[in-house]
Amino acid sequence: MLDPQAGDAGGVACPPAGLPEPVDLVLVCVPGPAVLGVAEACGRRGARALAVVTPGLGTDGRAALLACCRRHGMRLVGPASLGIAVPAISLNATIAATHPAPGMVGLAVQSGGIGTALLEQLTRLGLGISSYAALGDKADVSGNDLLMWWEQDPATRLAVLGLESFGNPRKFGRTARHAGATMPVLALHAGRSLAEPPGPAWPAVTREALFGQAGIIAARDPAELIEAAALLASQPVPVPAGRRVAIVSSTSGAGVLAAEACAAEGLSHAVLDGGVQRRIRRLLPPEAEVAGPVDTTAAVSPDAFRSCLEQVAADGGVDAVLALTAPTALGDLAPAACSADVAKPLALAVLSQAETVRLLPGRPGAPGPVPAYASPATAARALAHAARYGAWRASPPGRLAQAGDLRPDDARGLIRGVLERAPGGGWLAPDQAAELLACYGIPLASTEPPEAGTEVVIGVTQEPVFGPLVVFGLGGVALLGDRSARLTPLTDTDADALIRSVRAAPLLFGLGGRPAADLAALQDMLMRVSRLADDLPQVTELDLSPVIATPGGAHVAGARVCVRPAQAADPYLRRLR
Repeated sequence: MLDPQAGDAGGVACPPAGLPEPVDLVLVCVPGPAVLGVAEACGRRGARALAVVTPGLGTDGRAALLACCRRHGMRLVGPASLGIAVPAISLNATIAATHPAPGMVGLAVQSGGIGTALLEQLTRLGLGISSYAALGDKADVSGNDLLMWWEQDPATRLAVLGLESFGNPRKFGRTARHAGATMPVLALHAGRSLAEPPGPAWPAVTREALFGQAGIIAARDPAELIEAAALLASQPVPVPAGRRVAIVSSTSGAGVLAAEACAAEGLSHAVLDGGVQRRIRRLLPPEAEVAGPVDTTAAVSPDAFRSCLEQVAADGGVDAVLALTAPTALGDLAPAACSADVAKPLALAVLSQAETVRLLPGRPGAPGPVPAYASPATAARALAHAARYGAWRASPPGRLAQAGDLRPDDARGLIRGVLERAPGGGWLAPDQAAELLACYGIPLASTEPPEAGTEVVIGVTQEPVFGPLVVFGLGGVALLGDRSARLTPLTDTDADALIRSVRAAPLLFGLGGRPAADLAALQDMLMRVSRLADDLPQVTELDLSPVIATPGGAHVAGARVCVRPAQAADPYLRRLR
């Protein structure tokens, strides 16, 4: 640590100038004008990395600091970083009130305050930290770097991100997808919500859907993130095979609340097999309800409650179990629930619990604890996150649009010619829009109306954080708000998920006597539009409306395309290759 005003900080020596020997990491806490000189001195002395706490360097200051680090082969965390930590080697250069415990969670944030709160919560739960970085202004080391490190780090079993910006969104998406195939990646919704793009056609879409495409579990606040992490990091089988949840409660009112909470989160209530119902009927008091939600009554013994959970979990139609208890004068059933031998995700709701979530010891010899939540709603929300992640991980990777009949060079030439004649860009003339679409095998329908079908809209818009989005929805005034979006590039799996993600998608499957649409043709068109958006960053807005989805194909009846000069990337944001 270098600080010319301090002899030591927390027992760590702070030499006023120069380093006594080459070091792996220097924590720089000096006034802004002195940062560059300190960095040069560290580089000349062979330091491997800097963590710069100093904020407010400005664009020029960050650029000079980054150039210095690259010149000397140093990595840079920050500037405006509020610390890094690797508890397993007793490295704690953070502002946390207590020392983070070593553990399984990799944590990277931009906000040091949020990072400190998450450090405290993860330590309290007993999950602990494998490594932590408050990235600050993120001039060099990024969330992409940390994801790649955690993926090959045996100590890290769960990745948590709190990032406000993405220097290379496409790289981030690819990196997160790759990491998420082997471990859960959770992200906090940080910064603003997605802004609504120009024009009336596309309403704002949520960042959660975009994270979900990359397999990232998105949480709206730190509490929700910790709730999901407690389930995903604690159990030997944290990911349900599906969305069917069996509810076992010692009080009927809580069981009803849990069923409603599961339905609100997109989970379904598991219907128990008749044989399972007969077996648990023999275990429980006569007044118990066994069809589901299972109401064991408060008079159930701990052994019977545990055996009931085991029988329910063994049902082939159950993907996860939600157990609810409330301590009474008759006893506390939570320890019995935690001792059950259950080979599926198990979440517990303890209705008298003060903490939002805590981890209770599992049965002797079990590899992990059991997450206990304060309410059925928080338990259901955590199970839903795990189920969505499991579904994403089980889905096939998909394929990208093939280049056989695509003419991207011709399209680039057309755009170049338009911008030479009108440097500010604008809306293409109808014949130019038709020519551009033809380069990607998207013909405009003739003036004669196509066969009967369902109107849909397909578009492209540039999202300022994530890059180009393909937006899809059904047409009609009543369905104006029914839109969904995915990041480019789209695979066939992404395109299918995009079609099915809108609320009115059943209309495309033949609901209400409508002719069923050719879904393969719609998928193909979405992939071609995705390829166009990827190849041509100058296309800032594209609106295919209406597109008539029929049993025989997808027909574009109208098209509008806006082009602008491509925006220069921020030269100080690191682009990982």
